[in-house]
Amino acid sequence: MWCSDGAARRRLGGLLLLGLPLLLAACNLRPLYSGAAGARLDTELAAIAIETPKTRTGWLLREQLERDLRASGRREEPRYLLRVRLERRQRPLAIQLDDSTTRFDLTLAAFFTLLDRADGKPIYRSSVRRIASYNVVDAPFATLIAEQDAERRAAVEISRAIRTRLALFFADREP
Repeated sequence: MWCSDGAARRRLGGLLLLGLPLLLAACNLRPLYSGAAGARLDTELAAIAIETPKTRTGWLLREQLERDLRASGRREEPRYLLRVRLERRQRPLAIQLDDSTTRFDLTLAAFFTLLDRADGKPIYRSSVRRIASYNVVDAPFATLIAEQDAERRAAVEISRAIRTRLALFFADREP
């Protein structure tokens, strides 16, 4: 084989590593949070007011979005409104021979719209869906805590996905 010795393999690997940045540059791939664009992105994300349903899940999502969108600690005058609608479903996952369920999948879907507060018109719409599982145990309180933890995990993941989608939206948008 032409590349059987270690030195040739290292040279080939070095050439590939040197060519990788050129290949990525040709794809117009750029860091999302670097330089002036990153500062502008932080400003845009910090200028989003959040409206979620008045439920436990809505509160969890709102709190996480507040942390994720204002990760730099900045607070801006709201120029946008993020309106989120949630759908929550549970599906039995592990059903025993006696017809009892010992595990559930909790599916949380967020349908969100970003509105320009100046004119109230939607400028971006999307949806995110996450699944978190939890076990059903003999102690009802422990099952409730497990369900609430699954709900919290799904809300955290949805918040991060929403932040990423909004960041990509603002990065592609002209300043």
